[in-house]
Amino acid sequence: MSYKFDYTYLLGTSQGSGAKALHKYIIAHDTGNDSNKGLGSGKREASYMKGHWQNAYTHAIVDDQGIYIVGTPGYVAYGAGTVANNNSPFQVELAHVDSQKRFNESYKRYVWVLRFYAKKYGVPLTLDKSGAGIKSHKWVSDNIWGDHQDPYGYLAKWGISKAQFSKDLKIGIGGSIFTPAKKATYLKAAKQVKAKTSITRYRDKAFKNKESTFKAGTTFDVASVAKYGKITRLRLANGLYITSNTDYVKKTK
Repeated sequence: MSYKFDYTYLLGTSQGSGAKALHKYIIAHDTGNDSNKGLGSGKREASYMKGHWQNAYTHAIVDDQGIYIVGTPGYVAYGAGTVANNNSPFQVELAHVDSQKRFNESYKRYVWVLRFYAKKYGVPLTLDKSGAGIKSHKWVSDNIWGDHQDPYGYLAKWGISKAQFSKDLKIGIGGSIFTPAKKATYLKAAKQVKAKTSITRYRDKAFKNKESTFKAGTTFDVASVAKYGKITRLRLANGLYITSNTDYVKKTK
Protein backbone atom coordinates (compact mmCIF):
# COMPACT_ATOMS: atom_id res chain seq x y z
CA MET A 1 0.00 0.00 0.00
CA SER A 2 1.14 3.53 -0.74
CA TYR A 3 -0.30 7.02 -0.31
CA LYS A 4 -0.19 10.22 -2.34
CA PHE A 5 1.30 13.46 -1.07
CA ASP A 6 -0.67 16.72 -0.98
CA TYR A 7 1.55 19.70 -1.85
CA THR A 8 -1.09 22.39 -1.36
CA TYR A 9 0.73 23.81 1.68
CA LEU A 10 4.32 23.45 0.45
CA LEU A 11 6.50 26.42 1.43
CA GLY A 12 7.54 28.76 -1.35
CA THR A 13 11.08 29.07 -2.70
CA SER A 14 11.82 32.02 -0.40
CA GLN A 15 10.41 30.28 2.67
CA GLY A 16 12.05 27.81 5.02
CA SER A 17 15.66 26.70 5.20
CA GLY A 18 17.75 26.27 2.07
CA ALA A 19 20.24 23.97 3.85
CA LYS A 20 20.26 20.26 3.18
CA ALA A 21 19.93 17.99 6.23
CA LEU A 22 22.23 15.09 7.02
CA HIS A 23 20.59 11.67 6.71
CA LYS A 24 20.75 10.54 10.33
CA TYR A 25 17.29 10.92 11.93
CA ILE A 26 13.65 10.75 10.91
CA ILE A 27 11.59 12.48 13.62
CA ALA A 28 8.05 11.54 14.68
CA HIS A 29 5.89 14.24 16.32
CA ASP A 30 2.25 14.82 17.11
CA THR A 31 0.73 18.29 16.94
CA GLY A 32 -0.35 18.34 20.60
CA ASN A 33 -3.38 20.36 19.50
CA ASP A 34 -6.46 18.65 20.90
CA SER A 35 -8.58 21.73 20.21
CA ASN A 36 -8.17 21.01 16.49
CA LYS A 37 -9.34 17.44 16.00
CA GLY A 38 -12.43 17.62 13.78
CA LEU A 39 -12.52 16.61 10.12
CA GLY A 40 -9.80 18.43 8.21
CA SER A 41 -7.50 18.84 11.21
CA GLY A 42 -4.42 18.00 9.14
CA LYS A 43 -5.21 20.62 6.51
CA ARG A 44 -5.75 23.28 9.16
CA GLU A 45 -2.48 22.40 10.87
CA ALA A 46 -0.60 22.47 7.56
CA SER A 47 -2.16 25.79 6.57
CA TYR A 48 -1.26 27.35 9.92
CA MET A 49 2.28 25.98 9.72
CA LYS A 50 2.79 27.39 6.23
CA GLY A 51 1.66 30.79 7.45
CA HIS A 52 3.90 30.72 10.54
CA TRP A 53 6.93 28.83 9.27
CA GLN A 54 9.34 31.39 10.77
CA ASN A 55 8.35 30.12 14.22
CA ALA A 56 8.43 26.38 13.50
CA TYR A 57 7.58 23.88 10.78
CA THR A 58 8.10 20.23 9.92
CA HIS A 59 8.14 18.53 6.56
CA ALA A 60 4.63 17.11 6.79
CA ILE A 61 1.34 16.83 8.66
CA VAL A 62 -0.66 13.59 8.57
CA ASP A 63 -4.33 12.94 9.32
CA ASP A 64 -6.92 10.42 8.15
CA GLN A 65 -7.45 12.25 4.87
CA GLY A 66 -3.92 12.84 3.64
CA ILE A 67 -0.22 13.55 3.98
CA TYR A 68 0.33 17.29 3.62
CA ILE A 69 3.86 18.37 2.69
CA VAL A 70 4.99 21.70 4.18
CA GLY A 71 8.80 21.76 4.28
CA THR A 72 10.74 20.23 1.41
CA PRO A 73 11.96 16.74 2.39
CA GLY A 74 15.73 16.48 2.41
CA TYR A 75 16.17 20.03 3.66
CA VAL A 76 16.38 21.34 7.22
CA ALA A 77 13.04 22.00 8.97
CA TYR A 78 12.46 23.90 12.21
CA GLY A 79 10.83 21.16 14.27
CA ALA A 80 13.14 19.89 17.00
CA GLY A 81 16.09 22.18 17.73
CA THR A 82 19.18 22.99 15.68
CA VAL A 83 21.17 19.78 16.14
CA ALA A 84 18.24 17.46 15.44
CA ASN A 85 16.99 19.62 12.57
CA ASN A 86 20.38 19.57 10.85
CA ASN A 87 20.42 15.77 10.99
CA SER A 88 16.81 15.13 9.95
CA PRO A 89 15.79 15.07 6.28
CA PHE A 90 12.21 14.34 7.31
CA GLN A 91 10.06 15.28 10.31
CA VAL A 92 6.33 14.59 10.47
CA GLU A 93 3.46 15.67 12.73
CA LEU A 94 0.46 13.45 13.47
CA ALA A 95 -2.64 15.66 13.63
CA HIS A 96 -5.17 15.01 16.37
CA VAL A 97 -8.54 13.47 15.46
CA ASP A 98 -11.81 12.77 17.24
CA SER A 99 -12.54 9.07 16.75
CA GLN A 100 -10.86 5.68 16.77
CA LYS A 101 -11.77 5.14 13.13
CA ARG A 102 -10.10 8.39 12.09
CA PHE A 103 -7.07 7.61 14.22
CA ASN A 104 -6.70 4.19 12.59
CA GLU A 105 -6.51 5.80 9.17
CA SER A 106 -4.18 8.55 10.38
CA TYR A 107 -1.86 6.07 12.04
CA LYS A 108 -1.55 3.93 8.91
CA ARG A 109 -0.43 6.99 6.94
CA TYR A 110 1.88 8.12 9.73
CA VAL A 111 3.70 4.77 9.89
CA TRP A 112 3.83 4.52 6.11
CA VAL A 113 5.37 7.97 5.57
CA LEU A 114 7.92 7.49 8.36
CA ARG A 115 9.01 4.21 6.77
CA PHE A 116 8.94 5.70 3.26
CA TYR A 117 11.36 8.50 4.08
CA ALA A 118 13.54 6.37 6.33
CA LYS A 119 14.08 4.02 3.40
CA LYS A 120 14.55 6.92 0.97
CA TYR A 121 17.33 8.45 3.06
CA GLY A 122 18.90 5.21 4.27
CA VAL A 123 17.87 5.70 7.90
CA PRO A 124 17.43 2.51 9.99
CA LEU A 125 13.86 1.49 10.86
CA THR A 126 14.65 1.50 14.58
CA LEU A 127 12.82 3.59 17.17
CA ASP A 128 14.65 5.65 19.80
CA LYS A 129 17.82 3.56 19.71
CA SER A 130 21.33 4.99 19.87
CA GLY A 131 22.84 6.17 16.59
CA ALA A 132 20.90 6.79 13.41
CA GLY A 133 17.23 5.85 13.17
CA ILE A 134 13.66 7.00 13.62
CA LYS A 135 13.36 9.17 16.72
CA SER A 136 10.38 10.41 18.70
CA HIS A 137 10.37 14.08 19.68
CA LYS A 138 10.63 12.75 23.25
CA TRP A 139 13.91 11.05 22.38
CA VAL A 140 15.24 14.31 20.95
CA SER A 141 14.26 16.15 24.15
CA ASP A 142 15.77 13.46 26.37
CA ASN A 143 19.02 13.15 24.43
CA ILE A 144 19.71 16.38 22.53
CA TRP A 145 17.57 19.38 23.37
CA GLY A 146 14.01 20.40 24.25
CA ASP A 147 11.13 19.52 26.53
CA HIS A 148 8.59 17.88 24.21
CA GLN A 149 7.38 14.35 25.00
CA ASP A 150 5.36 13.52 21.87
CA PRO A 151 4.03 11.41 20.33
CA TYR A 152 3.69 8.66 22.96
CA GLY A 153 0.91 10.19 25.06
CA TYR A 154 -1.29 10.72 22.02
CA LEU A 155 -0.56 7.26 20.58
CA ALA A 156 -1.37 5.64 23.93
CA LYS A 157 -4.73 7.44 24.02
CA TRP A 158 -5.78 5.39 20.99
CA GLY A 159 -4.24 2.07 22.06
CA ILE A 160 -0.74 2.23 20.59
CA SER A 161 2.16 1.47 22.93
CA LYS A 162 5.77 2.37 22.22
CA ALA A 163 6.45 -1.32 21.60
CA GLN A 164 3.65 -1.53 19.04
CA PHE A 165 4.81 1.65 17.33
CA SER A 166 8.35 0.28 17.15
CA LYS A 167 7.11 -2.99 15.65
CA ASP A 168 4.94 -1.22 13.07
CA LEU A 169 7.84 1.00 12.01
CA LYS A 170 10.09 -2.02 11.61
CA ILE A 171 7.77 -4.27 9.59
CA GLY A 172 4.89 -2.03 8.53
CA ILE A 173 1.19 -2.57 9.11
CA GLY A 174 0.22 -3.40 5.53
CA GLY A 175 -3.25 -2.58 4.32
CA SER A 176 -5.05 -3.74 7.43
CA ILE A 177 -6.07 -1.55 10.32
CA PHE A 178 -4.25 -2.52 13.48
CA THR A 179 -6.27 -3.69 16.46
CA PRO A 180 -5.88 -1.26 19.35
CA ALA A 181 -5.05 -2.72 22.71
CA LYS A 182 -8.27 -3.71 24.46
CA LYS A 183 -8.80 -2.28 27.90
CA ALA A 184 -8.72 -5.13 30.41
CA THR A 185 -11.83 -5.90 32.48
CA TYR A 186 -11.47 -7.19 36.03
CA LEU A 187 -14.11 -9.01 38.08
CA LYS A 188 -15.54 -7.08 41.00
CA ALA A 189 -17.41 -10.03 42.47
CA ALA A 190 -17.22 -13.80 42.05
CA LYS A 191 -17.61 -17.03 44.04
CA GLN A 192 -16.22 -19.36 41.41
CA VAL A 193 -14.33 -18.93 38.13
CA LYS A 194 -13.08 -21.18 35.34
CA ALA A 195 -9.72 -20.64 33.62
CA LYS A 196 -10.03 -19.64 29.96
CA THR A 197 -6.27 -20.10 29.45
CA SER A 198 -3.50 -21.52 31.61
CA ILE A 199 -3.51 -19.72 34.99
CA THR A 200 -0.70 -19.14 37.44
CA ARG A 201 -1.37 -19.06 41.17
CA TYR A 202 0.64 -16.69 43.38
CA ARG A 203 1.37 -16.30 47.07
CA ASP A 204 0.96 -12.50 46.94
CA LYS A 205 -1.29 -9.90 45.31
CA ALA A 206 1.69 -8.35 43.51
CA PHE A 207 2.20 -11.63 41.60
CA LYS A 208 5.90 -11.74 42.47
CA ASN A 209 5.92 -15.14 44.21
CA LYS A 210 4.70 -17.85 41.86
CA GLU A 211 3.23 -20.99 43.41
CA SER A 212 1.95 -23.19 40.56
CA THR A 213 0.26 -23.13 37.14
CA PHE A 214 -3.04 -24.73 36.09
CA LYS A 215 -4.38 -25.59 32.64
CA ALA A 216 -7.36 -24.04 30.90
CA GLY A 217 -10.67 -25.35 32.20
CA THR A 218 -9.56 -25.54 35.81
CA THR A 219 -12.24 -24.33 38.27
CA PHE A 220 -11.32 -22.19 41.27
CA ASP A 221 -13.46 -21.42 44.30
CA VAL A 222 -13.07 -17.77 45.25
CA ALA A 223 -13.00 -16.63 48.89
CA SER A 224 -12.98 -12.93 48.08
CA VAL A 225 -12.14 -10.30 45.47
CA ALA A 226 -9.13 -8.31 46.67
CA LYS A 227 -8.24 -4.79 45.58
CA TYR A 228 -4.78 -4.29 44.08
CA GLY A 229 -4.22 -0.68 43.09
CA LYS A 230 -6.75 0.19 40.37
CA ILE A 231 -7.51 -3.47 39.59
CA THR A 232 -8.51 -6.61 41.51
CA ARG A 233 -7.17 -10.08 42.24
CA LEU A 234 -9.08 -13.23 43.20
CA ARG A 235 -8.18 -14.56 46.66
CA LEU A 236 -8.73 -18.29 46.98
CA ALA A 237 -9.75 -20.20 50.12
CA ASN A 238 -6.14 -21.28 50.70
CA GLY A 239 -5.00 -17.64 50.77
CA LEU A 240 -3.34 -17.73 47.35
CA TYR A 241 -4.18 -15.41 44.46
CA ILE A 242 -5.05 -15.63 40.76
CA THR A 243 -5.92 -13.02 38.17
CA SER A 244 -9.41 -11.56 37.92
CA ASN A 245 -8.83 -10.39 34.34
CA THR A 246 -11.77 -11.63 32.25
CA ASP A 247 -9.43 -12.34 29.34
CA TYR A 248 -8.12 -15.24 31.45
CA VAL A 249 -10.96 -16.30 33.75
CA LYS A 250 -14.71 -16.66 33.34
CA LYS A 251 -17.13 -16.16 36.22
CA THR A 252 -19.30 -19.23 36.81
CA LYS A 253 -20.85 -18.22 40.15
